[in-house]
Amino acid sequence: MLYFRRFVWFIAKTMVLICVLAGMLVCGFFMAMNVSNIYVVLNDGMEKRVDVILTRQQAEELNKYFHADFLIQDTALEGAINGDSVYTNYNITGFEYSLTIEKLWAWPWDTYANCTVVERVPSISGSVISSRRTGSNQSVPKWQGGRYDITLVKTGGLWKIIGMQQKTILVEPDDAGEELETEILLP
Repeated sequence: MLYFRRFVWFIAKTMVLICVLAGMLVCGFFMAMNVSNIYVVLNDGMEKRVDVILTRQQAEELNKYFHADFLIQDTALEGAINGDSVYTNYNITGFEYSLTIEKLWAWPWDTYANCTVVERVPSISGSVISSRRTGSNQSVPKWQGGRYDITLVKTGGLWKIIGMQQKTILVEPDDAGEELETEILLP
């Protein structure tokens, strides 16, 4: 009877250990899946946002990455679409985009995720629109990047950006030679 009790206890401990390990693996898999999906949404969505602000084209594609509540409140997008952007007088032909994700965490059971990113557009190529050459500067204005706290929400199985708060402003260096960026902290 003693051996039978030991055998049953061994089987029970082994089953509990296997269940705990399987639970950890499943939890890790779903965490990795959420983080990778969020990473793609952040990179593609933020780059598309800059593209729409600079070129004012294909704004409907932003619905893939951003929640409708965010799109209504984004003043930079609103200015670009209404023609109030500093890039309205320019024909933008290309830009270099950089997004660095500093902090990202999403539990498998959560429908919200928070992250911190640094957005930069080191170079923008383009020219002044010919009908507006007299009143505009000939060089394309530098992009005002920054460090953002971004909130994402999972709706219908898809992650979308629902909030974005700028924490610092990153001013790109001049073409003249200054190589370090200037960081301005926001309140």
